[in-house]
Amino acid sequence: MRLRTLLVTLLAVSALAACGDDDGTGDHYSDEIRNAYLEGCTGSQNEAFCECTLTELEKRFTQEEFIAFAIEASEEPPDEFVDITLACLSEVDVGS
Repeated sequence: MRLRTLLVTLLAVSALAACGDDDGTGDHYSDEIRNAYLEGCTGSQNEAFCECTLTELEKRFTQEEFIAFAIEASEEPPDEFVDITLACLSEVDVGS
């Protein structure tokens, strides 16, 4: 998987945060954040994997934390993101 691509997507998503009306405090991120993440992710991964990672991100991080993570993204992804990626890789057939 291309973690760098996902990190770049996260940065792009952070730029959209100001566009949404939803504050991201519920079970899901705003539609703008979700759509941008899925659009960026599905460019290099299958939809099931992208949905899985987004669901896990929403479980572990508030929208505000997610945006902060995207802004602070570096070459090396945080352990939590690696854990989410590995969990979703084991759950989803990424070859399709």
